[in-house]
Amino acid sequence: MDKYNARKLTVFGSLVGLASGFFGIGGGFLVVPSLIATTNMLMIEAIGSSLFSVGTFGLTTAINYSFSGLVNWLVVLALLGGGFIGGIFGTLAAKSLSKQRQTLNYIFSAVVIMVAIYMMIVNAEAFS
Repeated sequence: MDKYNARKLTVFGSLVGLASGFFGIGGGFLVVPSLIATTNMLMIEAIGSSLFSVGTFGLTTAINYSFSGLVNWLVVLALLGGGFIGGIFGTLAAKSLSKQRQTLNYIFSAVVIMVAIYMMIVNAEAFS
């Protein structure tokens, strides 16, 4: 675990868990808006549906990777610890804000835009 910083991994896991619990990310950046547009679901219902679906798909992939021996279990444990805690708080925050639909939509949109900008910057540096 020396070359992996458990504290950073736990913080990263917490942030990912927070975002995941709050927004239903992963494939959720695409699934949540699609569910809202196509089914008129409330955002909180789309988040829950997306999380369950994406989580199930991810579990299948994770099992295949683990059977292939391509999983660093120390890193997984550090990320899961933070992700579990962040997921709880993200879910609580989303439930609290679900009554303020517009606020939840603005926050979701802002995070999607920030991730898009980050991805453009990272990819621009990779091609420089």
